[in-house]
Amino acid sequence: MDQEEPKIIVKVKGQAGSSMLFRINPATQLRKLMLSYCDWNELVVDDVRFLYNGRNLHHDDTPKLVKMEEGDVIDAVPIIDLEGPKKICVFVKNFNGKTHTYNINQAAPLEKLLQAFCDSIGLPVDAVRFIFGGRQLERDYTLQQQNVEHHCTVHAVLRLLGS
Repeated sequence: MDQEEPKIIVKVKGQAGSSMLFRINPATQLRKLMLSYCDWNELVVDDVRFLYNGRNLHHDDTPKLVKMEEGDVIDAVPIIDLEGPKKICVFVKNFNGKTHTYNINQAAPLEKLLQAFCDSIGLPVDAVRFIFGGRQLERDYTLQQQNVEHHCTVHAVLRLLGS
């Protein structure tokens, strides 16, 4: 019977000086670590580059593959688009307080974000409305037209049905 390798502890260091420790099996793909780090820091994984010893890490890399050892440091560096953000990261807080993260074009109609959110929670689009800045967002307008910017939080509320 194969004996499982002992887990190692690695540190993921962000640009603002914050860091997180992860205990990981050397044979586990780094995808899990990257998603956990981004989820905890409310980041979109596609907007972050993970570097180890100056090398860009890929989701399917493993600590063993890149010769990572106990106590090593992974740098989490935001990817900056010098042409300006075409896509923005929008957080949608649902009825239970859980936050969902979406990477969406700012010029997209709100309907597209609403559809993605409703698909993820299993509700029809007509049952949900979004609130931002104290007002209900309009489905036919774009996120940009309604001043929804990168890293804004939109609140999902149930639409009351009845007479």
